[in-house]
Amino acid sequence: MVYFTERVLTGELVTAKDLLIRALAILDKQEEHQVAYKVCEAIERLIGAPSTLEQWYQMTGRNTDGSPKDLRQVCK
Repeated sequence: MVYFTERVLTGELVTAKDLLIRALAILDKQEEHQVAYKVCEAIERLIGAPSTLEQWYQMTGRNTDGSPKDLRQVCK
């Protein structure tokens, strides 16, 4: 499983993070779940994180394309 390290955020990034959290909360409150999901998806692309689906595959022990991992390579 791939773990992403926690980074120390600069003041500007902390402000941006807080604004995004507020924006997502507003979208959720207005039941704009698809828009909130698209915002999260765009942020993932901007920071180079794996997509939500790729993260799910990684958490469930699969390759990022969804195919099963070759257990012989994992157990080496």
